[in-house]
Order: sequence, then C-alpha cells, then structure tokens
Amino acid sequence: MNKKQKQQILDYYSTTDKYIRSKTHSNAHQTVFTKENDKFQWLVLEQKSQFKVEVRQTDNHGTVTARDNYELTRNIPKCVGVERLCEGANFQIPFNVDEINLIYQFGEQSKAETCAHLSAILPQIKDSDTKQIVSDTLKKLNALSEETCAELTTTTKRRKLTERDHSIAVRLARAKEQAKQPAVAEGKKHRIYSKGKGDMEL
Repeated sequence: MNKKQKQQILDYYSTTDKYIRSKTHSNAHQTVFTKENDKFQWLVLEQKSQFKVEVRQTDNHGTVTARDNYELTRNIPKCVGVERLCEGANFQIPFNVDEINLIYQFGEQSKAETCAHLSAILPQIKDSDTKQIVSDTLKKLNALSEETCAELTTTTKRRKLTERDHSIAVRLARAKEQAKQPAVAEGKKHRIYSKGKGDMEL
C-alpha cells in the first residue's frame, strides 16, 4: 500500500476532526491514525496481503464501529466489503453492493431522512427482488446508531463520487488517445508515401 492509496482511503473517512498518523502505533503491517486529544477514536489500515487492506474505525470508547475491505488496484483502492456495528449489540452488519448503491443514491445527512426516502419509494417498486433489496437496506440502517448511519452514508458518498470522477477521467483520457491515433497513423502513411515518392524520383 503506497502513500497515495493510504491518503485516498483516509479521505473517505475524514471528518472535521482530522485523523493524524500515529508513529507510536503504526508498524510495517498497519498504519494507525488517531484524533487529536482522543485516545480511542482510531482509523486502522491493516495490510492483509499484497493487494488487500482492512480498514477499521473505532468510536470514542474504542469499539470497532466500521470494518471495510479494499482491494488495491493500479488506480484507486476498490471497496469489496462493508460492515457496520449493530446498535446495542456486539456484531457487525454486512452491506452488499446493491445496498451500498441505494445508500449512495438516497442517503441523507440523518438516519431518519435516509430511511424516510427509502420508505417512500418502497410502495412504488413493482419488481419483487428490488423491493426486497430496499426492505433489507431499511432494516439494516434502522439497526445502526444515528452516528454510525451518518458515517456510513458520508463515507459511501465520498467513495462513490471519487470512483465516478476517476471513471470519467479515465474515459476522457481514453477518448483523447483514440482521437489521436488516426492522425498519427495517417501521418505515418504520409511519411511512407513521401519516402517512396522520393525513391522513385532518384
């Protein structure tokens, strides 16, 4: 995990109280970020393998409230697993890709607003599979604390917007390259033809 990848992941979870890298707790296998004057709120980036990183976030009691998994790609870290702590219980609730996409589309600043949006679209959905996904997402969000729900929504939106912007940038770069290629090929043809013509004149 290089510095750019670490910073990218850190940006997803950063709030007004910025995380600071802890030299004391960081080592070769994990990078620990803490908050100023707070001994318990940590963000831990642990290298599980060459291309896999687990991110854990703790609250002001030191309890792990978030556990996300990333695959390190050449471009930006790709999130492949999302879990959040169930309120009043000691287990993590997993969110799948469809549920995360719903949170990105309908997530608001507060848990109540997000759940209200999802509840409002539920009666309008005719497809049973989609209806089940929305229903499951609502159930999971309701099981989270207000703070954890807000963090999940904010982190999801930051990550998805970064992925979208990166995707657009990649597509634009490819389009520019493709636009250049015919001109380059044409130029080569012209040079070959000119050379041949010169040979003929000799």
